[in-house]
Amino acid sequence: MSMAWQNRQWGAEEVTGIRKFRDLFLYAGVEKEEYEKLLPGIHAENRRLLNVFSLLAAVMFFLLFVASTFSDNFASINGATYLLCGIEMLAVLLCSRFVLPKHPALVMLLVLVFEVTLYAFGIHISMLHADKPAVSAVALLLVSPLLFYDRPIRLSVLVAVVVTVFCGMVICAKTPDVAVADVWNMVTFGIVAVATTLFTMSVKIRSLAQSKQIEYMSQTDLLTEAKNRNHYENQLLGYPKMCTSSLACVYADVNGLHEMNNKHGHAAGDKMLCEVSEAMRQRFGNEHTYRIGGDEFVAFVVDGQSERLSSDIDQLKQSLGKKGYHVSFGIAVREKTQGEMNMQELVNEAEANMFASKREFYSQSKHDRRSR
Repeated sequence: MSMAWQNRQWGAEEVTGIRKFRDLFLYAGVEKEEYEKLLPGIHAENRRLLNVFSLLAAVMFFLLFVASTFSDNFASINGATYLLCGIEMLAVLLCSRFVLPKHPALVMLLVLVFEVTLYAFGIHISMLHADKPAVSAVALLLVSPLLFYDRPIRLSVLVAVVVTVFCGMVICAKTPDVAVADVWNMVTFGIVAVATTLFTMSVKIRSLAQSKQIEYMSQTDLLTEAKNRNHYENQLLGYPKMCTSSLACVYADVNGLHEMNNKHGHAAGDKMLCEVSEAMRQRFGNEHTYRIGGDEFVAFVVDGQSERLSSDIDQLKQSLGKKGYHVSFGIAVREKTQGEMNMQELVNEAEANMFASKREFYSQSKHDRRSR
């Protein structure tokens, strides 16, 4: 009985170990769902790194081209290679600046082009002298996988392809003694590159996940998952730049929170706030819905139709009313053609309209008005 239990325990530990090793290669040691949530951040970081590294690489290759052209002491035989690599890096830089903002999913393709260009350059330079060992290819093999954020499995496959291509070329092109040394060096450092990539990507992805968690907690109301007041105040003045035609402010106040807390407990009041928040976030989006007070929410609609907005509010009231909740809404809209937008005036107008709706709600005889 004890032996069977131990066998089951060892089997569970082996499965856990295999799963962790698999996740290390596929998702840098984090869960699949967490990695997918990090993809927008990974793409943003890679685009930023592409802007920096492609600029540096383009400048470096063009300087090497100039040096090889005008200096007698510099290897002029590499001039065409320097020029071609410089043009490719410049193309990557331009695509990163002007194409990726509209098509962010292409960032990994540009990263691949950047890395392949470096590898091809290293292999080409290493093949020019049949009697000398490779240096550039080995150096770039170690450095390139560490520049960007990516899945270790993809980087490992790329390293394996580069090592295979390089070894095949040196066996065909170099003298036997140099070829043997180059193959051993490339295979050895290829293994080192894969191991380093696994460790480095794990650290970088986990660090990115932690920074995103810190950012989330600093911007989000943890009860309702709407953006908090701190984020609201930071983003408020930026909304006029986001819109091209109009900007609408929706101000919401949850009626009866005090009574709900007193009658059914704070858990019921918290549930009401959470469900109101979820309904507003579904209607207006997570990024534009804020909890700015105990029972007050603000949402912004960028370039929306005012007629549809009124319909959305009516649908919100109906869906929340079915759950026994009532929310007073106020709307204010500014057209871009009206000139510069004063955000505080826009919010104040929406708040005033909300109070008018609230007074109408409590003026009805079936509602017992309480001081708030």
